[in-house]
Amino acid sequence: MRALALLFFSALGINAMAQVPYRITLRTDAPVYGASLAMLGANAYLGSRLTAFTESELNALTPPSLPAWEALALNRWDEGAAKRSDVVLFAAFGTAGMVLLAQTPKNTLVRDGLVLGSLWFQTNLSTLMLTDLAKNSLRRNRPFVYNSQAPLIDRMESYARKSFFSGHSSMTACNTFFAAKIWTDMHPNSKLKPWVWTAAAAVPAYAALQRVQAGKHYPSDVIVGLAVGAAMGYLIPQIHLTR
Repeated sequence: MRALALLFFSALGINAMAQVPYRITLRTDAPVYGASLAMLGANAYLGSRLTAFTESELNALTPPSLPAWEALALNRWDEGAAKRSDVVLFAAFGTAGMVLLAQTPKNTLVRDGLVLGSLWFQTNLSTLMLTDLAKNSLRRNRPFVYNSQAPLIDRMESYARKSFFSGHSSMTACNTFFAAKIWTDMHPNSKLKPWVWTAAAAVPAYAALQRVQAGKHYPSDVIVGLAVGAAMGYLIPQIHLTR
């Protein structure tokens, strides 16, 4: 949480540029929204075919053969860690929004606010659709499915088949990296850049650790989630950059 505070207060501490250095164009935005729309349709279809576990199916399951670094996620169930990951996710989302508000020039609030808001929406939409597409397509069982200490009702839910890759990791990373990217593009000469990027990486890493601790994900789930989220948070603003 200290990293989130650092990212936010760094954004407030320096005035925004006279103009936001991004542009929305049909050539850039149509493919992004088109891909998201296609993934939305695929997710609707694949998600409708995702079934819950039956109790007999759970009893017949055996833990998969995994390398030691992956197997450490098995036999874990920590509701406190899951709640902490939820808090970090929503805090990252809120922080990104506050950074955008702080960095939007007041004399062009409507015009530049719409541009930044559109980029933020695209980043979250693309990351969410890509994450769900992987989950609905690959249907990897979550680690807690094999843990008899986890509540049966959770183990039987269809979402228990959606381990790869971690949505908490990808969505947290896309928001913190998006905020850091926006801030550094608008303050390219600032000496605070290393600290801002450190905070942007530390926050989703903490969320990822909590997801493994909670028994919700394997390490590979959160590593891929972090990579995808960070890439989307960086690339969406980058392709709209005008300078």
